[in-house]
Amino acid sequence: MANLLKLPNEILLAILEVLAAVDLQSLLTAQRTNRRLFALVQDVLYHTQNILAAHPEADTGEVKINPLWKTKFNGLFNTTDCFTKAEKRKQAFLTLNGDYTLPFRRLPWAQVESKCDAYFRPEASWRDISLTFGQAPITHLDVVKSYSAAEGDSVYYYQVDLPPSGMTMGLFYEVLLSDKATFGRETGSWELIVGRRLRSFDVLSEYECFIPDDRDLVDSGKEAHQAAILYVRGGPPNRFTSVKPAEVSWIAGSQTKQRLLPWQGPIQNFIFSGYYD
Repeated sequence: MANLLKLPNEILLAILEVLAAVDLQSLLTAQRTNRRLFALVQDVLYHTQNILAAHPEADTGEVKINPLWKTKFNGLFNTTDCFTKAEKRKQAFLTLNGDYTLPFRRLPWAQVESKCDAYFRPEASWRDISLTFGQAPITHLDVVKSYSAAEGDSVYYYQVDLPPSGMTMGLFYEVLLSDKATFGRETGSWELIVGRRLRSFDVLSEYECFIPDDRDLVDSGKEAHQAAILYVRGGPPNRFTSVKPAEVSWIAGSQTKQRLLPWQGPIQNFIFSGYYD
């Protein structure tokens, strides 16, 4: 490292740009070395994200969640991933059964106080880095909620108001903490489906359920290249899980109030107004 620090900034930036493409974790670790490297790493993060946000057509591949977030926030992109192998063998249908904080409590760093303190800092790096860092950003997020009960099924829709720069890991975390994004203590599961976009609100209303692979309902082509759907399922739990305040005190509080909008596209068949809170 000492020899690297003798290099001029132009060469160091080139090295850090390569590092950003292959190992985001090492890049974030490098910024802790000194103020100079911190400033250079911040330049690389800003440059990488803004170039792809301004020219998303340069990224023609399938957009995916950055592997670092898959590791550090495992369970938040698909709640089935938060269950242990023993639980998966025991349960035929993996449901949170109302314990919607379980995926947060089982994050790899959640039970280590020093790591929690680092992650919960308002200035923590993960908050401002793109969910798909190194690729085109997600600029459109649909939230589709399906609620099943003995009285019948209901479907809810929101569109998250994202900035032009796209969705960061921090913004996604905030969405999950939003009151409207889940069913709270009646949440069964959720899944972030990248590369999908709701095609028709009319069809969703008529179906009264969400089918991810239905071509009349969901786009999965070029129109959905920078889109994703957060699919949330809920219903009355079999039992209400009692969670002690100490067990949820580590959950990072919302930094900003996320705007969840109604359907922004055309209404072709009828104006549906029955499911909004």
